Amino acid sequence: MNFRICWLVLSLASWVAAAASADDLDAALPDTATDSAASDPAPDALQRPAPDSEPAQTLRLSLDESIRLALENNLDVEVQRFTPLIAGERETQAWGAYDPELFSEFGYSDIENPSSFTLEGQTLTVTDSYDGFAGFRGLLPYLGSEYNFRFNGERTTNNNVFQSLSPEYRSSFSLTVSQPLLRGLIWNEAWTRVKTSRIGYDESIENFRRRVMDTVQEVEDAYWSLIATSEQKRVAQKSLETAQALLEQTKTQYEVGVVSKVEVVEAEAGVADRDFNLIAADNRYRTAQDRLINLVLGTGLTADSTLHIEPTDPPKDYVTYDVDAEQATQRAFEQRPELKLADDAIERQKLELKFAKNERLPSLDIQFNYGNRGLAGKQNPSLLDFNGNPVPSGSIPEGSFGDTVNDFLKSSAADQISARALLTIPIPNTAARSQVSQNELALRRATVEKRRLEQNIILEIRKAVRDLNSSQEGIEAAQRASEASAEQLRAERIRLEYGESTPFDVLLREEDFVTAESREIEAIRLYRTSVTGLSRAQGSILANRNIAIDQISALE
Repeated sequence: MNFRICWLVLSLASWVAAAASADDLDAALPDTATDSAASDPAPDALQRPAPDSEPAQTLRLSLDESIRLALENNLDVEVQRFTPLIAGERETQAWGAYDPELFSEFGYSDIENPSSFTLEGQTLTVTDSYDGFAGFRGLLPYLGSEYNFRFNGERTTNNNVFQSLSPEYRSSFSLTVSQPLLRGLIWNEAWTRVKTSRIGYDESIENFRRRVMDTVQEVEDAYWSLIATSEQKRVAQKSLETAQALLEQTKTQYEVGVVSKVEVVEAEAGVADRDFNLIAADNRYRTAQDRLINLVLGTGLTADSTLHIEPTDPPKDYVTYDVDAEQATQRAFEQRPELKLADDAIERQKLELKFAKNERLPSLDIQFNYGNRGLAGKQNPSLLDFNGNPVPSGSIPEGSFGDTVNDFLKSSAADQISARALLTIPIPNTAARSQVSQNELALRRATVEKRRLEQNIILEIRKAVRDLNSSQEGIEAAQRASEASAEQLRAERIRLEYGESTPFDVLLREEDFVTAESREIEAIRLYRTSVTGLSRAQGSILANRNIAIDQISALE
């Protein structure tokens, strides 16, 4: 009887010591939300982590703050910011096809020609000439009309006795307009490139929006995963402390001969197992830290980083959702950037098909030309009449180069007017016909791809709704299991106090309780990620966070 009382006293003393060294594992998950202290370092001051020789820095962040910093610092978002800017420059480049082009050419020539015409009075005709032309040309949008305005000027001197003017000045201008009527009308290469480049810009915006959505989802998942791994680490730490306390108690009992050496070994094995679990939990926690730091701070994560992010949003505060899958799908069809990209792909193929069909047509162009020519100069001092006598000076009207343009655009002008039609019929035009077939097939494929995407979105929505409903039910089930495991552990402890159980049985119950508590932590994490996943599947994740693309797309 005295031995029984001694054993009970030792057991009670050991459990009192264990209670003083470890918190009760029956406690619910703690609320991690705390008020930010005024002395907390600002995020900007923590862009460069301290070296290992310095104490670790802690950055306390809410989920909204994490998302804001990620959109400022995340390198994936930064890379994607360049895409719309590049696409915008490509659109501008496409419009450059309609820029007018200035052109000019000037030169000098000295030509000597032998002559066998005896009336010329010399055997060698020498002609010196300065000539050139300048103008502008270009292409008009939409219709594909080409224009060309050109002005020519020439000064010529020669020793031909029958040439009235030396030096002789000539000038002319011409305006030519060419209009395609079949091939090249509207759906010419330049106009098609303008239209497709506009679609390319829209695609770049949607791709950027998709990348931002993915980043926000990644940050939210990483944020709640960090909280979950932190809680798992806390549970593993308390489990280790409980096992250590139980080991100390078992050793004491062994020393007084209450239990055998086998039970001490079992308690030691329990400590070793929980020590291993704590090491694994700590590794998962550090990995979750690195993932969130990389997403939020970008280059703030270095090889020697000692920075730690401390989430401040409470993980257990949640709202029960009742989601209509049909309405969620309809919202997804209206908001998902992937569907807008699919629409852009279809529109691009339609434009390419129009261009290909236009290239299949014969080429029929009409060309109009209008211009004037002018002439002036000085009387040739070597000029002879038909009798071989010198022509008196002043017999020929004289003028300078400027006089050649006096009659331009007047009724007395020497008009140059022409109209032409140019027809080309490729036979059998194999390449163009094959290109039309290719574009028709590509358009059908793009249409089918959109339908496939819509079907995938339906699957995503259905899965996201199931995941959310399952996670909500899972939290309640996990809480009930945790409460039941806690009660079983409490009962097993009491049995151990009265000698009706063994440390091994208590460790088994404690392990069951740790498993139940871990499942509750995981259920809460799954709930959070399911809410985020549904928002992403619906395409409403940015609107839910009040994130405007135009406010975050600009480069700093």
